Amino acid sequence: MAKEQIDNTVVDYRRCFSTDAGQRVLGNMLVEAKFFEYTETPEEQAVENFVKTILTKCGGYCVENIDEYVRNLMQMKMET
Repeated sequence: MAKEQIDNTVVDYRRCFSTDAGQRVLGNMLVEAKFFEYTETPEEQAVENFVKTILTKCGGYCVENIDEYVRNLMQMKMET
């Protein structure tokens, strides 16, 4: 796939999920895919990998952004 096509896909994914409704849908997809839980079966791992693909296509899910992820994580309220 050409770089231009990849960039257009990233733009489309970000446009889709950048609205309030899109963010709610993406959040729901993460929960439904058990993204925040440990996966045990090959099927659950496949779903988790698919969700990671969606996050990657949104343009920021990569190791190069680890500093920003950690910063955001540390700014979140802790559950008690």
